[in-house]
Amino acid sequence: MRATLTRAQLISRGARGGATLLVAGSAFGALAGMAEGAPPSAALGVLAAADLAYVRLLIGVELLLIDFYANAIASGHLARTARYSARLALVNETEHHDFLAYVLGAAGLTALTAADVDFSYPTGSYYSAAPVTKLAVALERLALGSYLGAAGEIANPVLAAAVAQITANEAQHLSAFSVRAAQPAFHDAFPAPLTIEEASNALDTYAS
Repeated sequence: MRATLTRAQLISRGARGGATLLVAGSAFGALAGMAEGAPPSAALGVLAAADLAYVRLLIGVELLLIDFYANAIASGHLARTARYSARLALVNETEHHDFLAYVLGAAGLTALTAADVDFSYPTGSYYSAAPVTKLAVALERLALGSYLGAAGEIANPVLAAAVAQITANEAQHLSAFSVRAAQPAFHDAFPAPLTIEEASNALDTYAS
């Protein structure tokens, strides 16, 4: 049986008090070659414990999104173009997750995996295209807010740059699925960030 994902796990699981991270440029460069537009290949340098806490939180966000998009595709309710968008989003989220897990692993910390958590969704979420699309919008809003919050707090400039890239990608996902949900493609000039506690609480909504 897989463990329940809790706020404490997201923020502290695998932590070793005061941990820092030093990643050599060559190792990080290997990761950067995973996909076009991947994070810069320069050395990360030292990451403070607070930065690592955000990395752990964002891994939780990515695990949720990966689980959602896999279920959305498997539901069979999405039209061809929507299914294509979901598949591309799944690839994006997987690459985000792999980058963040690499960062934690290089620090000697253990990241949550899909085997560690069970996610649950509102009843009927996968019964037709409409609720699937509605849930995509809700989860991408959660992701965007989480990454915006991290971008404003992470001290390491290289990690902050990578988080900014991922934030832009999550905004693209949100825009694409908002249009499919008959909502505006964009709205706020300054989308609201979520604090680490707010993001953790939001994630708990989908944990069982």
